[in-house]
Amino acid sequence: MQAASPARRPRLFRRRRADMPLLGGVRPPIAVLLTLLVAVSCLALFTVGNSDDRAVSRAIVDSQGDIAADSARSLGTSIEANSAGLRDAVALLGRGRRKPLLDQLDSLASAYGKWRGIAVLDAVSGRELTSFGEPVPLKGAPRGDIDEDALRPRLAADGNGAALVVSYALFEGADGKKQLVVSTGALRLPNQSGGSNTYVVDARGRIVAASGPKAYDEELWAAVQDRDVDVRREGRQYYVVGRAEVPDSEHVKDLKLTMATVAAVPVGTAVADDRFTGLAAAGTLLAVGLLVTLLLVRYIQRPLLGLHQEAQRIARGDLGDPVAVRAARGEARRIANALESLRQQLLDRSAGFAPRTQQRRQRIGLRVIVLGCAALIAAWAVALPFAASARDDDQVPQQIGLDQQYRTQSAADRVHGTLAQTVADLSTIAQLADNNKGGVAKVLDDQLPGHDNWGSLYLVDREGKILARAGKTPLDTDRKAALAQVKTNTPGVVQLNHSGKVPVVAAAVTVGDGSRQLLVSELTPDAFNGVLTRSRLGRTWLVDAGGRIIASNQGFIAFSSPPRPNGDILAAALVKGVAATNDRLGWRVVTHKPTSWLRLAGYESERSAELSALLAVAAAVLGLGWLELTVLRPLRAAGRSAGALASGERTAVIYPVHQDEVGSVARSLELLRQQLADPRRETDHSTAHQGADDTLLLEIDREATS
Repeated sequence: MQAASPARRPRLFRRRRADMPLLGGVRPPIAVLLTLLVAVSCLALFTVGNSDDRAVSRAIVDSQGDIAADSARSLGTSIEANSAGLRDAVALLGRGRRKPLLDQLDSLASAYGKWRGIAVLDAVSGRELTSFGEPVPLKGAPRGDIDEDALRPRLAADGNGAALVVSYALFEGADGKKQLVVSTGALRLPNQSGGSNTYVVDARGRIVAASGPKAYDEELWAAVQDRDVDVRREGRQYYVVGRAEVPDSEHVKDLKLTMATVAAVPVGTAVADDRFTGLAAAGTLLAVGLLVTLLLVRYIQRPLLGLHQEAQRIARGDLGDPVAVRAARGEARRIANALESLRQQLLDRSAGFAPRTQQRRQRIGLRVIVLGCAALIAAWAVALPFAASARDDDQVPQQIGLDQQYRTQSAADRVHGTLAQTVADLSTIAQLADNNKGGVAKVLDDQLPGHDNWGSLYLVDREGKILARAGKTPLDTDRKAALAQVKTNTPGVVQLNHSGKVPVVAAAVTVGDGSRQLLVSELTPDAFNGVLTRSRLGRTWLVDAGGRIIASNQGFIAFSSPPRPNGDILAAALVKGVAATNDRLGWRVVTHKPTSWLRLAGYESERSAELSALLAVAAAVLGLGWLELTVLRPLRAAGRSAGALASGERTAVIYPVHQDEVGSVARSLELLRQQLADPRRETDHSTAHQGADDTLLLEIDREATS
């Protein structure tokens, strides 16, 4: 006799059905939509109308930081140029014919006019062999086994305490012994205007160089040395401090210098918070969110839950009460009418298949409710940016215009510096290479790779005929007429074309006595584009004397006219000429900076409002789209199936899409279809149906309502 199996213990957890979504049903989309709208309203409360200004406008603080960054980058470029220039000159000198040391030093000093003093040391002992120009600080100069790191430039002070840049290069003397060439150059700070002051601070916090009308004011020194201070008040004005580290380059490393700029700003540039706008925006969105939630709960969630309960009741055989679903609209109303028709058919089988009754189509359906909710959120999102837009009385502080003009002039000075550096390097090659066998023509291929801004380097006679060249093919133009501007023994910069696809600018220096040959380098298009590109400077153009664009920090059409925008910050600065072309270039740097780029309180509030509006629209798309895809679209399919079933269609099987409220309605409709299609299923309804089907419906009920 078989032993009775022990009773099964009830399972504490039920395995979720494979087609049961993790976040199914009508409740999650509505709850998520309300949560997101509340989060957006909190964001609007704390950002719209909020001002980051404290003592002065944040736009002024940012502007001083940008000026400091520009100055730091220019200082690093200047130090790099001094070091690279010395190494290139010494390399050229080493390739020439051996000359007495004093003559070599004289050639070296005359080749590069920016060196204030030059000294030559014995590389092993460090003993000074000879010097030229101002005294050179030799303390700390490398000696012995000198590697590349030991040749990095450093800072020193002259007899008056002024900062100097000390550069090093190795040179093999006439006796074959290694010698160390040491040069000094001035630590050039940008020209100041508008009452600004500039400081160079080392790693220890000491100020090593300063310039400006109040550069040696003790309070300003204290503000600069205190890295935690960016605004300092003195009487009826503030001093705004901007800082930026001098970047490293190929030869300039580990200097750890910081550039600081200080500008005087009057009281009254800061803008107070406008809390009313943020509070109104947050309160309005919160009200819209509650109204949307109320509409969705009343006209979608509650009718759907009612349909779910009524369909299960009819499927279980409880046919005593008519189908009643409160506030049903659209698809929910049509399913309720179909359920009522099916209930009547089950009560009176003798009535046969009742034809589909034409129900009056309701104008307000569920889709209209959803679209109305979306329209409410969209209306708030559209109105908020207009309500928080920058007002006409939000004036740009005068200091912003002064700073933009200063940065524009700095860009013009960088263009001039590029031209001057090119002329200086060409002069060095022309003078020192003349000592080589074959003259300048033999060193072109060696000198071009060290100058990234040069597209081609060539030797040309006065008739414009190219005698030797290196690099790209020079521009096909009338060089004789263009180079006629370069006088004997006077370097110059010329613009080779005034039309075409690519503007070409060249620097030229005379070779020898200057009567027969010129050394010319054509600059690449990127030579000026790089010096015009600076953070938050705006759109920048370099225009020639005819007002035609020849370079820009963004894409441009060569030799076109720059646009003339209105209502923004415009600035222009003249580019200084080089040597003989001082009065002939006529180039200008023009900048355009939209005021919307500034961190003014009005524009910051406007941007915050736009962000809140976009997030509100995204929340509406997410919540209502989720509701449409997982609830309304399956509900419309269930409505069509219920209507067809009520009108007599018994063959089409009704499949539930999800295991949620709509899926429960679809399952109940399928059970009703089976009962109407097979009269035998009606026999002993209270026993057979109360068995497996009733257990299934109860499980569906628990899963849908859990």
